[in-house]
Amino acid sequence: MDFALFLLANLTLFVRPGEIIPALEGVPIYNYLMLATLATVLPRVINHFRPEQLAREPITACVLCLVPAVALSHLSHFDTWSARTGVVTFARSVTYYLVLISVVRSTWRLRFFLYSVACFTAMNAVIAILHYYGIIDIPSIRVAQERMIDPATGDPYMIPRLCATGIFGDPNDLSMITVAGILICVLGTEDTKLGIFRIAWTIPLALFFATLLLTKSRGGLLAFVAAGMLLSYLRFGIRKTAIVGALCLPLLAMFAGGRQADLSGGLKGGTGEARIELWSDGLTEMKRSPVFGIGFNNYNDAVGQVAHNSFVHTFVELGIVGGALFLGTFWFAAISFWKLRQRIKQEGRLTTTAAFRRLHPYLATILCGFAVSMFSLSRAYVEPVYLGLGVANVYFLNASRRGIPTQVKFSSRRLGELLAGSLAFLVFIYLFIKVNIR
Repeated sequence: MDFALFLLANLTLFVRPGEIIPALEGVPIYNYLMLATLATVLPRVINHFRPEQLAREPITACVLCLVPAVALSHLSHFDTWSARTGVVTFARSVTYYLVLISVVRSTWRLRFFLYSVACFTAMNAVIAILHYYGIIDIPSIRVAQERMIDPATGDPYMIPRLCATGIFGDPNDLSMITVAGILICVLGTEDTKLGIFRIAWTIPLALFFATLLLTKSRGGLLAFVAAGMLLSYLRFGIRKTAIVGALCLPLLAMFAGGRQADLSGGLKGGTGEARIELWSDGLTEMKRSPVFGIGFNNYNDAVGQVAHNSFVHTFVELGIVGGALFLGTFWFAAISFWKLRQRIKQEGRLTTTAAFRRLHPYLATILCGFAVSMFSLSRAYVEPVYLGLGVANVYFLNASRRGIPTQVKFSSRRLGELLAGSLAFLVFIYLFIKVNIR
């Protein structure tokens, strides 16, 4: 019951019925389904709040600590109203994360959930592409238009960029979940339990490649390349990955072409340079309140636009405290995946199934794709990010149940490492800004 409700909630999150069917406009279907799911698994959700459990779940600890960080970002400026509204807004994503790790408790459910996410993403992509080509008309979907300059003539021209419904109404948002969909489809083609039917995953795989190209997102293409290279490394090693990269990357750049493949142009006078300037303005604002930040959702008001970098965005809005916690979710996940890989190689084959081990490289690369996408998106507070973090934590919990001890624990030592890593990240961003903006 809980799993079925959660899948329905995700369906309405990805494919917004209210944006497609006018009669359902304004009906909070997703909220109802999520609350119903929460009610069925509430005891399990509460279990994740126990101190000894949080010590074994550093990702969950960081996610939960982000809630008071959101409140403190406003309370430090004596803004109690914004503190209340900010916590309520962010609590939606935290609830999604907690319900996910409480419902998806087995390898079978994890596989089924991933395949469902790919199917929901494919449904959204089909609707978006049909609207893009004028076959159907969905009023809530817009085709983003970006102004470009022809380098040969100097004349301006517009390029259309694919968008979808709801939280994927931006090309970069859509490309982020599309990269995850590509990886899930590749996983599906290797799932021997599906037998001959696994070949069917090539259909949404082709759809997702088309979707990624139609978004014309540089960040999405970079996320795809990073995730693909990591997957190749985890599966085949560094030597084969280097050979494949040398052969495939030029072909990919040629095939994508135009705006999407013009990474250097994006940094010199393009959107990339404008975004780096936004990072610079954000860090300047952060000096006013370095510990707790300028306030949740205040970046746009202070700078004029969002940062287009989720890590910079959280450091500026939530300060060192909140920024480190958000960075920590990916930091702890990355360390856990690496350490778990070593343990599976050494002794995990005796206690884990082939299906469980097969998931490891794909979940690691899905999270890698999300992390790289975060450098071109300000989406630190929305559900898709916590979907990626949630499935990673589910995998680690499943490993513990299969006799592989928790690889990374939430401790004072780990917090010290996280703080040092956060300061190093800010120094890196500062130097990157100085090099690219003169």
